[in-house]
Order: sequence, then C-alpha cells, then structure tokens
Amino acid sequence: MYEIDFLPVGDGKDSGDAIALRFTRPDTGRQVVVVIDAGFQDDGVELVSHIQAYYGTDTVDLAILTHPDGDHIGGMGEVVRGLTVKELWLHDIGAHGGSSLPAAAAVADLITVAAGQGTVVEEAFAGSQAFGGAITILGPTRDYYDGLVTEQLGPASPPSTAKALVEAARGVFDRLAGALPVEIPFDAKEVTPRNNSSMVTLLTVDGRRSLFTADAGVPALDRAWDAAEALGLAGELSFVQVPHHGSRRNASSALLDRILGAPGAPSEKSAFVSVVAESEKHPSGRVVNAYMRRGCDVYATAGQSKWHHHGSTLRAGWSAATPLAPMDEVDED
Repeated sequence: MYEIDFLPVGDGKDSGDAIALRFTRPDTGRQVVVVIDAGFQDDGVELVSHIQAYYGTDTVDLAILTHPDGDHIGGMGEVVRGLTVKELWLHDIGAHGGSSLPAAAAVADLITVAAGQGTVVEEAFAGSQAFGGAITILGPTRDYYDGLVTEQLGPASPPSTAKALVEAARGVFDRLAGALPVEIPFDAKEVTPRNNSSMVTLLTVDGRRSLFTADAGVPALDRAWDAAEALGLAGELSFVQVPHHGSRRNASSALLDRILGAPGAPSEKSAFVSVVAESEKHPSGRVVNAYMRRGCDVYATAGQSKWHHHGSTLRAGWSAATPLAPMDEVDED
C-alpha cells in the first residue's frame, strides 16, 4: 500500500513542492510517513494539518529536503516543529564549501531547529536507503554534489525573460490544445547547479516504482538513472514527478525515452506536476505532451491537492481528478 499527496504550493505566482507519502514497509509491514519538501512557510503548516487529518499521526519517520530553494525549504521548519520528525535528510551546503552562499544560512537554521526538536539530521547521497529499501536516493553522488556547489560559487547568469513575455497572463488551463501533436524531438537545456543538486528519490513498494525528481535537470536525472541501473532498481515507473513544475529546461526527448519509454509506450502511468494555476510558463506544453505520448496521465495541482494511491481505501469527500488535456506548444523553442 502507498499514498502520495502533492499539496498545492504557492502564493498565486510562484510554484513549489510539498509532498507527503504513506506506505507499508516491505520488510516489516509497518506503515511509515515520509515528507519530501515543504513548500513555503504557510505550505509547511498545511502539510502538518494534512498529515494529521489524512494519515492520522503526528509522526514523520523521514523528511527529505531535496535542495534549499525557498519553495522547498521554506515550510520544512514548520513540519519539524509541528510534528515529531524522526530523521531529516538534506545536504549541508556549507559543509561542502558553500558557506558563503545565501542558501547555506537557511540550511544551517533548519539543522539547528531540527536538532533542537530531537530530529536526527543526516546527509544522503546516491545509494542511501531506508525502510527495507522502499526509499532509495538515486542522486546526486557526493562528488557530483561537491562539483555543483563549486559551480554555484562562480558568477551567475541573469535569467531569461523571453518565455515569460510570450506567455504573460496565460495560465495552465488557458494553454490547452485540442489534440496531441506529433513530437518534434527536443534536447536538454541548461539548468542551475542548485537545481541539479536536487535529491532524486525512488519509492519501491508492492513492485511499483515512483520517482520524485524535485528540480533536477537532465544531466542530474541521467546520472540518477545510471544509479538506478547500477543498483538493479531501474524499471517501469508507475508514477513520476514532472521536475521543476514542468519546466522545458528539465526534460529532453532522450531522457524521457530512457525513463518512460519511447512515444507509444504502455500507459497506466501517472505524472504529477506541482504548479500554480496562474503560472505564466509552467508547465511547458511540450513537456506535458511528451509525458502523455509515453503513457502518462498528467495531473497538475493548480491550486488543489492531488492524491495518487495504490491498495488504500478511498477518502471520504475526495473524487477522481481529471488529467490535463494536450497543451499548446507554440513558441516553445
């Protein structure tokens, strides 16, 4: 049995991730609760309430901070203070030469808060496992992470504004199209070193695999899948998180062929993308359509919690979600 909950994150403009998992350990049969990221501060408060209401517990067995962007770390302190968190996995960026980076202070503060609450804080890299192998960290490796921290110490490039100008005032549901177009193969684009440093997590329960990608880009995800293959854990996915709110920068045709299969691959896969309904650029229509072609039903949070589950009872008051229709791919080059 497992349940995956994506809470809606964001202030109406900026998206983020706040994810809760409950599943049965394959080794002991005990149910455990895991949190992956906690959005902004208010989202952390909502995550605490959600776990109490729907999982019926005040205990989180493991919390994972994938990387220290504000839309992932902002609410984690609320989770640690509001629930009994047994263990917290993160990357202490300051201990890897990044103490001068702004994110280092936020991570150090979280470590202090967690230690004060009695939470065990550990760094986790590729190969780290918990709960009888149900949770496996696929990336990054320690060496790759160290290199990414070094990259962050270099000069930053200004973000491009061209995409936002093209899609200004066009939300998720304003960009739906009538039919799924034929894919024009697309290559990877550059993402920031901090996004590539995201922890990539695999959940394996009841022979079903669920992949959580945070904001990882194509180079990081390729390395993570290398780790999955080396560990004998690669295989068909039942569920996948579309990375970085469906950004065009975090996908390529070749990567999706590798982890999901080529277009026309067997269906019955689910993909969740965490995004505010009013997002000007997320999710990318090209990315959403590419997941669809590879057998995924794609669901966007867009202001609502989304629940994926296997082997659990239905929740009172919850109804089946509607997957996204094909999306407009205009001006996505």
